[in-house]
Amino acid sequence: MEQPDFAAFRTAFFALVEKAGHVVITSHFSPDDDSIGSVLSVYAILTAKYPSKDIRIIYTGQSSDRHRSFAQFEKITFVPDVATELAGTDVLIMLDANQYVRFSKSPEVLQAVPQTIAIDHHASAPDQFTLALIVKLSSNCELIYRALDAEHNLTPVLAGYFLLGILGDTGNFAYVTPAQSAVFDIAKILVDSVGVSIDSFRARYGGIPQRIIPLLQELVKNTTYKSMPNWPDFQYSYVERATIAIGKFTDEDMSAASHIYMGQYLTRVQGYEWGFVMTPRSDGGVRMSGRSLSTSVNVRDMHERLGVGSGHDRAAGGNFKPENIDREPQQCIVEVLDWMEHNTPLIG
Repeated sequence: MEQPDFAAFRTAFFALVEKAGHVVITSHFSPDDDSIGSVLSVYAILTAKYPSKDIRIIYTGQSSDRHRSFAQFEKITFVPDVATELAGTDVLIMLDANQYVRFSKSPEVLQAVPQTIAIDHHASAPDQFTLALIVKLSSNCELIYRALDAEHNLTPVLAGYFLLGILGDTGNFAYVTPAQSAVFDIAKILVDSVGVSIDSFRARYGGIPQRIIPLLQELVKNTTYKSMPNWPDFQYSYVERATIAIGKFTDEDMSAASHIYMGQYLTRVQGYEWGFVMTPRSDGGVRMSGRSLSTSVNVRDMHERLGVGSGHDRAAGGNFKPENIDREPQQCIVEVLDWMEHNTPLIG
């Protein structure tokens, strides 16, 4: 991989922020650990450098209690759409995605902000920004660490943000490829700075809430193993919308259960190296999440060709948007299987 000019980006980045009166930091829908670590680390870096500047973190979507133990989490504002909060914004910083539609239902509003900056590590074809740093690394937090924390002015809090994102997007280092092995050197620095074991660190936010156990049981019960011509064997599962209504589960509950199920079951059953999960959301849509091993289906490519989302080659997600009535996960599974019958996968 050609070494990017981090110094040139860093100079240009701070020059834009320096001139701005109002700065907004945001990240993609359905924030994961790398997304939260990204926004909090950039916020910490900028507020330390510009303590009197108006800098806000705003997400499209609902808050997640999972990350409340992290300092400054209360600085994050969750709204129905970030596009409605950008009046007077001079610089919009978009993290962990490189397409405007990943941040807002009104992407044209984001594009109209005078200065737009993207920092992202995904392989998706990027949109146009005033300034962009797009490098395929293990996580967006690794990229921010390399790009913006040149002097490594780490505090335990800032190191924790970086470590959160790196652990999240590497699956606790399970997804690290030979080309990404330099992340282990960074991890040593971060763990030393945080001052606790990785297991103790993860216990702050990685516990399983008792209330989501019924959702995990439902995902296991609904697991289906499938063979299709031209595709490696796979598994999929879902949760019915009625289950959500009866149990009064939130989108956050469903996301947590889906994440745990995929980590423990998807790709771990012998003979099934990839798969996906369909789960209902409160807006009437359905969330699709895919996982795969490095020798199997590129789930990012699959999500992008389906037109529902994007992500990593090995871990991707997206949404089937609501129609006139709430969509059912089983209907979306039928749509995906039909698409697969007429398309072939990108492998590896």
